[in-house]
Amino acid sequence: MNYSIIPTVKSVSASEEKVSIFDYSPSMSLQAHCRTEDILSDFALELKGEKLIKAEIDPSFDKDAYTLTVSGEEIRISGPGDAAVHYGFCTLIQLALLNGGYIPVGSVSDHPDIHFRAVSDDISRGQISTVDGFKSIIRRISYFKYNVYMPYIEDTFRFEFCPDFGKYSDPVPASEWREICEYAAGFGVSVRPIINLIGHWDKNGKLYDFREMMLRDGDRVTDVLDVTKKEVRSFVCSMLDEIVAAFGKGVIHAGGDEVADLKKIFGEEKGGKIFTEYFNWLSSELKKRGCTLMMYGDMFLQPWGDYGFGFDLVSSLDPDITLVAWDYAVRDTYSSAKFAESGHKFGISPGSWTWSRFVPDLEVSFTNSKNFVACTRGTTDIFVLSGWNDNGTGLREEMMPSIAAGAQFAWTYDEAVTFDSFLRSFNKIYYGYDDTVTDAIKTVYSYDRHFGLESVYDYAEIGGLLFNEFWKDARKPTSEKHDLAEHCSELLSVIGEAEDILKENKPKRFKQTYDAFMFDIRRLMWTLMRVCIIPSVAFESREEAKSIVDDLIALSEEFELIKKENRRLWMRQNRQSEWNYLESKYIDTEQSLYSLIRYCKYGKHLNLEKYL
Repeated sequence: MNYSIIPTVKSVSASEEKVSIFDYSPSMSLQAHCRTEDILSDFALELKGEKLIKAEIDPSFDKDAYTLTVSGEEIRISGPGDAAVHYGFCTLIQLALLNGGYIPVGSVSDHPDIHFRAVSDDISRGQISTVDGFKSIIRRISYFKYNVYMPYIEDTFRFEFCPDFGKYSDPVPASEWREICEYAAGFGVSVRPIINLIGHWDKNGKLYDFREMMLRDGDRVTDVLDVTKKEVRSFVCSMLDEIVAAFGKGVIHAGGDEVADLKKIFGEEKGGKIFTEYFNWLSSELKKRGCTLMMYGDMFLQPWGDYGFGFDLVSSLDPDITLVAWDYAVRDTYSSAKFAESGHKFGISPGSWTWSRFVPDLEVSFTNSKNFVACTRGTTDIFVLSGWNDNGTGLREEMMPSIAAGAQFAWTYDEAVTFDSFLRSFNKIYYGYDDTVTDAIKTVYSYDRHFGLESVYDYAEIGGLLFNEFWKDARKPTSEKHDLAEHCSELLSVIGEAEDILKENKPKRFKQTYDAFMFDIRRLMWTLMRVCIIPSVAFESREEAKSIVDDLIALSEEFELIKKENRRLWMRQNRQSEWNYLESKYIDTEQSLYSLIRYCKYGKHLNLEKYL
């Protein structure tokens, strides 16, 4: 039997005997505590056997702990509440999927090592889900035993007291958030917002009505709220009232990351005092509303550069504030250990590595989560898998493998799981793929290695480089970094073969994620062809320029089809908002391709930058 579900279970006691899950069906007691119909529908399973899968609520269990007991007569899931029963049922489903519908006779006992297991979702710089889209995300993260969903909000909450807030971003109204929260509870998930209450106001800050609220650096309007102003704090209080009314009592994450302008304008000492005093004030305001404050901790412990304040300021923070150390790099040790040494409550946040690239850097994400948890094990009870959409061009569906990778280490300290074993389990459970198709998928995820990079510590750079080539003005020189053209030529056939295998093998379930993955392979393949066709140097002759015209026309035609497919995938489970921005990026690049075609046909000067 294959027991390598995601996340790994703690204890298995089973005989060699096995039974078919199709001989069983959910009992009324199970359905009372678990949304079995939705789960079975998502996993494309139908259970109508005569034997029953039962739920047993036992308050003596620790929180989220469960036991799954299988016999020839019945299956029983025991735990302290609905969430534990849900986890037990998900374990049962995964075991069956890994073993051709069979499950072992015996028992599984399991519990989490980290109790706050969250996924953050950037709905502010890219896709904003429809209500059904949010529900789908929540269901699927729950199957990997996450219990918190954290939408990242800059301007995507519709405030009644301020109708202009996010007026160009189709913000989600409180009524929809309440519906989403209620639905999530049925899957053991709490919806807790990350709403940035000081920095990253780049969109709202560009609206006329908000300019007086923003910190200024001379004539430049920053993206930082001027929290020294009483009217700004009054505005924030009104925001808190509506946020808490929509999401209920509990933790509220107030952002607080990357506020470099505060240090630049006020200096490190004064800026630090303003920053800490403001968040202490926020904490007290949230306590009045029955909530607690969470915030990013990078202004005290920067994972990159020197843009923050001295670490000693942590001691001046309200001890009830939870600091979240984010660090998306692959490291052997993480500086967040200083939070543990300080005694301040903190959590950790690795990254999904789905931003600013086509096809996620899944191995980097996997290793980032694995190493971060290993470095901080036993010192924190909070894990937040960060999913960002920098540049607004990513498809959220591409996050799902990284979400599963984070779940593996958020639930258990088991460090024996390798990237290869994780990927094989994920593809079997999630898509229904065997090892042959998994090998093709791994080839795509590992494309960085074809650029001469040997270490997972270096992989992330290539994805960003190719991402920039996709969107670059076609008249500008192609990058020569990492011998890009030579390696792209070699990689075209390798990725093409993997793509063919995937086209021939449609998944049994979760096709929306497969479609996103195939789309990003298509964008990657287009980029590889673009690099091979458009030279990084000036043409030597008119004949040479004219020789690539047909290839450029083919590129532009495929680019138009990619744009249409992107729109189709975008609109399937997301609002219109932010699509127009992305479409504009497509149009700009597309027009530069047409300009390059004209240059190659008629240009006379043959400059490095290929303008008529």
